[in-house]
Amino acid sequence: MSSSPFDVSGMVVLVTGGTRGIGLEICRLLLQQGASVCAGGLDENEASAARDELRAHAAGLATVVCDIAAERGAVELVSAAIQRFGRLDAVICNAGIDVIKPALDYAEAEWDRIMAVNLKGAFLVARSAARAWIAAGQRGGSIVMTSSIAARAGIPQLAPYSASKGGLDQLVRTLAVEWAPHGIRVNAIAPGYVENIMSGVTVHANPGAEAQIREATPLGRRARLEEIAAPFQFLISRAASYVTGAVLAVDGGYTAK
Repeated sequence: MSSSPFDVSGMVVLVTGGTRGIGLEICRLLLQQGASVCAGGLDENEASAARDELRAHAAGLATVVCDIAAERGAVELVSAAIQRFGRLDAVICNAGIDVIKPALDYAEAEWDRIMAVNLKGAFLVARSAARAWIAAGQRGGSIVMTSSIAARAGIPQLAPYSASKGGLDQLVRTLAVEWAPHGIRVNAIAPGYVENIMSGVTVHANPGAEAQIREATPLGRRARLEEIAAPFQFLISRAASYVTGAVLAVDGGYTAK
């Protein structure tokens, strides 16, 4: 057994939104570090592509296609991870969607879907895991959610997304306090602008917009995917055993100004 407090080898980790983008990079990192991973996704084609990309670690990888915005999907995902690997040590609630447009133009259905996936979905998966841990008499477990700089900074054309992430930050604090007696830690990572573009978001074609992002970020660039994934490993590891209720900004200094 490694003496490093950052070691995650042998752990079983569930990652929602694990078949693309930041989630896929988290899965890749954890598999490389010796963890077993259950990656949840909404699309079978993406799940298949993720399996192909991570085929070198196939023995430690399971993929599940489900909709975490419904409680049935969240419960099935947690149950599938436990059935596949025999237990569950950590959950990363990473699934998220967005639509970029002026607040005046959002359809009600767009608002509802963003909230359902980003906020309710994170809660449903976290609660399903906590219920499973408590019912099994397990003390401990780590939950990490994916927040955003949009939870703290006013960014135009992100009204429902920003609201969902602001709510998620407060959900993290509330669950951390409520579940602490069970030894369950709940934290979040708040990424800034990242090199990948999430599902449903149109790539900025305007070079001026990209220049503005770099100018607003003290480190002067977007994050690489691996720079976002590594802090997730930290928060589920023993190195973070006294960290709960925290929202860790990984944003190149964007929200430090």
